[in-house]
Amino acid sequence: MNINIHIVNKARKSFWFVPFLFSLLSLFLALLTFYFDWWLSQHNYPLFPKVLFSNFDLSMTIISTIASSIMTMTTITFSTIMVVLTTFLSQYSPRTLQNFINDRPTQRVLAIFVSGVVYCITLLVLLKDESGQELYISSAFAGIVAIICLFVFVYFVHHVSNWVKVSNLIHNITIKTNKKIDQSYLYRKNAVKEDTPSLHDSLFEEVNPFNVYSEQSGYLQQIDIEGMLKKAFKDRVTIRMVKTPGEYLLEGTLVMTVWTENEETAAKDYLGFLVLGPDKEPMEDIELGIRKLVEIALRAISPAINDPNTAKNCIEEIGIILSKLAKHKLPSSYLSDEENNVRIILEQPTFVDYLYRSFYQLRHYGRHDISIISEILRSLRMIGENNMDETKQMVWTFKDYILEGIDYDSLQNLDMQYLMRHLDELAAACGQGEWDKDEVRNKYFPDEYKTSDSYSQKGRQ
Repeated sequence: MNINIHIVNKARKSFWFVPFLFSLLSLFLALLTFYFDWWLSQHNYPLFPKVLFSNFDLSMTIISTIASSIMTMTTITFSTIMVVLTTFLSQYSPRTLQNFINDRPTQRVLAIFVSGVVYCITLLVLLKDESGQELYISSAFAGIVAIICLFVFVYFVHHVSNWVKVSNLIHNITIKTNKKIDQSYLYRKNAVKEDTPSLHDSLFEEVNPFNVYSEQSGYLQQIDIEGMLKKAFKDRVTIRMVKTPGEYLLEGTLVMTVWTENEETAAKDYLGFLVLGPDKEPMEDIELGIRKLVEIALRAISPAINDPNTAKNCIEEIGIILSKLAKHKLPSSYLSDEENNVRIILEQPTFVDYLYRSFYQLRHYGRHDISIISEILRSLRMIGENNMDETKQMVWTFKDYILEGIDYDSLQNLDMQYLMRHLDELAAACGQGEWDKDEVRNKYFPDEYKTSDSYSQKGRQ
């Protein structure tokens, strides 16, 4: 049952799903149009003015012309999609391809063109001169379909022109990632859990665990936590996940350990809650959205592209995601049932882990650029000023990691002043008050920049 649900969810996210549904609908409409046309002929053509009707030869000419025109627009649409995908692959990140492919407006545009072709071709097959019918209204309906496709094509051109803008792509990734945070089952469940879940140590001491091994190979893309938790509560078992999403599982690899007092419980049934696939990227993963922004920023600051403003935009959006993430109570490694008994044990990242994974590559490759470093500090300031004291302290401590990676020898006097100004703002946002500036200068800055007087001296030189 769970495998079927996963297959359906995966099919819904595929590129062909929406065009397939629209094609089935257009096939049904074509059949309906054909029988409606026949019904009109049997009742002396009521309801519509005669100007909308045409004879067989003219109807076939109109419908065949419309079919070939829509086919041309479909071909152009395919070509445009391939150009956009190539742009995303070369300029941004391979991970951003799925953002455009999974974009519903793009899928609907392609679906409308494909269904328009199916509609017209079906009418061409159904209409016959031997039926004895004098007039047909099918060509008028085909003309309406052509007009709809024409306006949709204009919309698609506008839509693509917006999508290729990197600022819109970055903002789209941020919106979808924030939506995942709001809709995530773990975050919603953990937000209402205030009591500490109870873990029965006697169960681990008295019961021999069942080791569950993978029955196929592939990347672990998703774990259906909600379904697994319900079944674990029903079976009265405790599960410890050995693998995490993103890891590759070989056939026969240990995946989980199950503790249960009921020997009739089939531990292998829990493999049905795991989704394996050929891609490493997990499905519905919050960290994946952050990784996309990081990769776009890294490409932007590379010597081949050299676009630091795009990188700054990405870093700002990362700060927005992390700020929202910090407002939520992060999921615990111990997931409990309705009776507050621990049923699933798995590894969960802390907020410091998210900070590190967001900025460690940007810190390394942007250590020579003061604009990148200052934008990271601005992003940390945004996180600190919008969250609780515990988060403020983590952000203030993390700033030392950023400062340690700066190449101070490549910076100038004004760069140092700019850096200290951002540190002042970060300290105010994190509630540090009068922080020790001299300690930072003595610890990180070169000798000629270690005192405040050296700034003016260096400037006069």
